[in-house]
Amino acid sequence: MDKQISIEQISKFSEEYNKNRNNKIIENAITKNGLENACIDRQVIIENVPIFNIELPESTRYDQKDSYKCWIYAGINVIKHNIAQNLNIDIMKLEISNNFIAFFDKLEKSNNAYENIIELENTDLDYIHKEKIVEYCVSEGGYWQ
Repeated sequence: MDKQISIEQISKFSEEYNKNRNNKIIENAITKNGLENACIDRQVIIENVPIFNIELPESTRYDQKDSYKCWIYAGINVIKHNIAQNLNIDIMKLEISNNFIAFFDKLEKSNNAYENIIELENTDLDYIHKEKIVEYCVSEGGYWQ
């Protein structure tokens, strides 16, 4: 079997595609609105109205900017209300250090890399260097191991 698509096959695909008028309607919707907007299912939106049953008081929110620490800032934004309430502190005056959390995150990542190196049966420094285990052990942007 030939693995290349022939001109005849392309013509047949085009003919089959153009037989269905709905394909042109869908094509135009995607062209005008983009794939993501064209695929929105209105029924899903109707069934999932964004109503929340817990309203927290207004407070300052932390912005990660380009730090790649979104998980830290998201966590701080979520727990800040409970901390202020439990300690009877004005939430507008409460500041939580993202650096403190980031420090211990990096410490734990470093420890994890160190433990993984120790567990290697034959500590091969070339492998460690090639895989950049030490260089990237505390990087931001996710830890998927």
